[in-house]
Amino acid sequence: MRYKIAVDKAQIISLKYRKLEIQTFMNQLLSSPQEDWLKILGKGMVTIPKSWRTEMGISPGDVVKAQKKGNTVIIQAQEDRAPYRVYSDQEIDTFIKEDKITKSLAQKTQNILLGNKK
Repeated sequence: MRYKIAVDKAQIISLKYRKLEIQTFMNQLLSSPQEDWLKILGKGMVTIPKSWRTEMGISPGDVVKAQKKGNTVIIQAQEDRAPYRVYSDQEIDTFIKEDKITKSLAQKTQNILLGNKK
């Protein structure tokens, strides 16, 4: 005996989408281990496995967020990359030299801040 079941397109799409979500989740679980033992190196450094760095989009020099919860450490990759750069000592010296103001402007500013009317 055959039965006809009424199913609309939205239900079919929803089921296909749910199946895709489950398949994607299973592939993620099977494709890369979510747990590993890591050795603590000098100065507390830890090497994140290459497969994890690739999967998370972490490159050398990137900044990650670390959070401590009890005896658990959670490391998160940044989703939106903030502009971040390390400047050399020479570049910093150049910035300091270029950031000078004239003596007259410094005096005028000091007078304003101290309440002098000169």
